[in-house]
Parts: sequence; C-alpha cells; structure tokens
Amino acid sequence: MGKLKILFIKNRCEKIARHKARKKKRKPNKKSKNKIELSNSQLVLKKDNFYKKPTICNREKTVIEIPSRFNLINNPVESLNTLKEINYAFEQSKSKEINFDYSKCYDLGLDASVICDLLVSNGKSYRKSCNKKVKLSGNMPQGYVAGEIFCNSGLLRHLKLFNLEDKLVERLDPFELEKDVNAATNKTITYYNKCLQRYNMELNSKGVDYMNSLVGEIIGNANEHSGKHGEWYVSGHFSQASGNLQYGRGSLVFISIGNTIYENLKYNTKSDLTLKKLETHLKYHKPLFDFAWNEEGSLTVLGLQYKISSVTDEKHPDRGTGTIQFIDSFSKLGSKIEGDIPKMAILSGSTHILFDGTYNLKEKNIDNTSVKTIAFNKDNDIKKKPNSKYVKMLNNRFPGVIISTNFYVDSRYLKKKEED
Repeated sequence: MGKLKILFIKNRCEKIARHKARKKKRKPNKKSKNKIELSNSQLVLKKDNFYKKPTICNREKTVIEIPSRFNLINNPVESLNTLKEINYAFEQSKSKEINFDYSKCYDLGLDASVICDLLVSNGKSYRKSCNKKVKLSGNMPQGYVAGEIFCNSGLLRHLKLFNLEDKLVERLDPFELEKDVNAATNKTITYYNKCLQRYNMELNSKGVDYMNSLVGEIIGNANEHSGKHGEWYVSGHFSQASGNLQYGRGSLVFISIGNTIYENLKYNTKSDLTLKKLETHLKYHKPLFDFAWNEEGSLTVLGLQYKISSVTDEKHPDRGTGTIQFIDSFSKLGSKIEGDIPKMAILSGSTHILFDGTYNLKEKNIDNTSVKTIAFNKDNDIKKKPNSKYVKMLNNRFPGVIISTNFYVDSRYLKKKEED
C-alpha cells in the first residue's frame, strides 16, 4: 500500500505540473499586452480621457445612440459625448457587439462623421491587437442628405460596405490623403475646383495662389502645432443633389488631434512679440472672466486674429493670417443667390466659435495701423467680451482643433459677385 500511495502521489504531482504548464501556455503574456500599440490619435484621446460610458453597455452588446443632429457645428456637446461613447465602446468595454443606431439622425455633419470613422477604424485595430473580436451592426440615418454622406463619405464607405462612386458627389477622403502639407493642400484645392467645375467655373491662377496660401497655412499649422502625438486630417464632401444645375452644397473639414489653439499660445509661444500681445490682451479680459468666459476662450479668439501665432516673428512675418481669412472668404463665396449663408465653426478644446455671417473680418485701426479684426461683438473690439451666442465655452472638450466649413457653389451668385 505504501508503494501504491507513493506512486499515486507522484502521478498526481505530474498531472498538476502538466496542467500548470498548459495553463501557463494559454495565459497571455503580460509583457506582450504592454506591446499593444495605440495610434497617435488614440494616445492623445486616452491622455485626455476622451471616454463616456453609453447607456446600454454590457459584455454582450453596446448600443451607440446617434443623436438627431450628429454635427459639431449645430450640436457640439451632444456630438462630442457620442464620439466619447464610441471610443469607450472599443477601448474600455468588453462588448462582443457594437451597434450604431442612426435611426433618429437626420443631420449628419462631415466633421462628426470623420471622427466617428477614425474612432471605429482605430478601435477595430485595437480590438484585433488585443485578440478581442467585435461585431459591428447598425442602421441608416434618416433623409437623403444624411444618407448620402453616410454612404459616400461616412461609415459605410470606410467599412468598405459601399464602394460605388456616386456621379453627383465629389469626395476628398481623409484616410487616403498623404500626410504631406503640400500634397494635401494641392488635393484640397483640386477638390474645391472640381466642385466649381460642375457649374462650369473654376479658380483662376490668382484664386489658386490665394487658396494655396490660406489652405496651406491651415494644414501647416495642424502639422506643426498638433504636438508630439498629433495627427491631422482633411475631408471634403460635395453634393450636386438630384443633378441640380444651379447650385450644390459642400463641406470641407480640417481636423487636428493634439494641442488646442489655447495650449499652443499659452505654452508654446516662442515669439516675444506675441507674448507681449497675450499679456496685454489678458489685462483687459481678466476682469471679464466668469463661469461662462475664461482664459481659454479669450486666448482662442485672440489666436484667430491677424498675425497672432506662437511662431510669429521676423522669420515668420506672415504666420497667423490663414484660418480666419479662409473662413471669411468661404462665407463670402459660399453663399446662395437667395441669401442663404452656410454655417461654419471652429471647435478647439472647450471653445466653440460659430460663423453665420453676423460677424466678419473688418478693417480696424490699431496703433495707427489698419488691421483686419473679428472680435464677435458689435463694436468689433477685441478688448471686449464676444457675443456668447457665437463664442461659447462648452461643458465638454475636444483635444485639438476642428475647422468645419459648409459652402454652396451657386453659379448665379458667383457670376454676380464677379460682375460686382
């Protein structure tokens, strides 16, 4: 009995050892987990805690309820929350299925759509690297316009579920663009020219040079100022709805994920001249600060003014002129003969700035020098607080800069402008 007992114990020990060896083999290596690489944009969003848990979220399924206005121009706070939920679903939840419910959405902005698609693309790669499979499901938004963006320039296109080229649509795909400032600038201008050519118009050489300088500065800023892990994208969508021969409607979006306008001016300004301007500006604005107006909003508005840039100096005398001039130009060129003026917006950090033609660039005499200024108040005085309807501090934030421009191409309107 003694020998049998010893043999039994020996076999038992060997069995336990084999079991432990198999278990160790199956167990994921903790070191390999640390090797999971996040994209640059994911690193920025993670650092900013760009997450929000969806209402319906469990191990089996997460439902992303897309709002009726998934648009960062018209509905920034709710749209940002939805984008945070998408990011949470992929990176924080253990759900086996993520359902995108677009059933209530009738206003789909290209800006929110592009960021959504980026989060989905990054999220799928992240899940794959973690060996956590995820199934995607969902439905379509309401109405022709939202559906057209969704199919041609949105999630269906980027999930490769819709590959047909719509003859009534011009696209500038953000994920097919080379990350080269000159190449991206040229493709952006080519996109806009194609929109014009649908109505037998195009930019002349002077117009191309003008657009090249403005678009080049916007993309150059995104490339230079987004920070260590910054990423930038440019996207365009134009619709000649129902073959309309008089006008079409387009969007052009610039997205920089990284530093905000405020962060660059506050912490990265190298120009002594700009530093003095910031100091002087804040002396006027600090007494105006309250729960709805603070230093971030104040410096963000200042950052849009003529020759205000973190690198404005003798070597870069023309920096700090492009973004606001581009928007001003598009608001003038992108209207309709009926007087319809498209909305445009800049979202950076917690600051949301709306353009609808109420406030435009105007010549202002500052220190005996004529300077183009937009202060978003009736006196066009940068020392005064802007109209809170047009410059809002959100109880939400985006880590970076989003410039959203909507425009019309109305041949009747443009010919009239040319005649005038």
